[in-house]
Amino acid sequence: MYISADTQLYCVIGNPIKHSLSPQLHNYMFKHYRLNSVYVAFEVKDIEKAMIGLKALGVKGANITVPFKEDVFSLVDDVDENAQFLGSINTVKNIDGKLVGYNTDFLGFMEMFGKYVKDYCDNSTVIVLGAGGASISTVYALFRLGIKRVFVLNRNPERAKKLSVRFKDKLEVVASELYNRDVLSKADIVINCTPVGLNRVDVPIDLSWVKRPLIVDIIYFDTPLVKKARAIGLTAINGLDMFIGQAYHSFRVWTGIEFDKKIAKKLIKGLIK
Repeated sequence: MYISADTQLYCVIGNPIKHSLSPQLHNYMFKHYRLNSVYVAFEVKDIEKAMIGLKALGVKGANITVPFKEDVFSLVDDVDENAQFLGSINTVKNIDGKLVGYNTDFLGFMEMFGKYVKDYCDNSTVIVLGAGGASISTVYALFRLGIKRVFVLNRNPERAKKLSVRFKDKLEVVASELYNRDVLSKADIVINCTPVGLNRVDVPIDLSWVKRPLIVDIIYFDTPLVKKARAIGLTAINGLDMFIGQAYHSFRVWTGIEFDKKIAKKLIKGLIK
């Protein structure tokens, strides 16, 4: 690709960010659809200055990842309806110098969950680990899918309780501390929304506490949680389809193009082997 003054710049902002496969995916799709655009990763410490920089440099769009998804909410000029409720943004579009925030994480999760979880019901015990931006998007997706009650377990239970207030008119959120053996032992579905596992070493819960659940990790490769769950006979899925789904919707927001998810999945699978 020839980089010129007309090349449109897109990026992902986070810290850490070196593990991200978003540049490979979006750059592949820019080339595939013959767009004069490039996508890079920025590991930043000061998110406020970074957002000012997007405007100053005329960056056309950005993905926002850990730990800035909630911080960015107050730093954009406008948000869509879903991001407004969630208070969490993972996609930004620069429209004539105006930064507009979107949340496509919940859309990616909905598509992944609907694909793999066919038999969940109203009385299923669904547990979400963590209470950050990814957890908020996941709980919102579960609400949109018709789930009536979710247990949110977090190291700081008070943060989990904030989710119960946020969702009080939508679904029941039961907040508790992360290592609640009694709740975990009754789980039908456990969804890890913490960054534990990104280092490919740590596991967020003791799997000996669970009996039968489906294990879902929103991290897009097979984390130690996924591997250990499979090793003891549990069904476990990683977040690859969620990652592709949120990227698909981000790409659509920026370009109007709905990229081929099958091509994206083949690409990412090849990169994470």
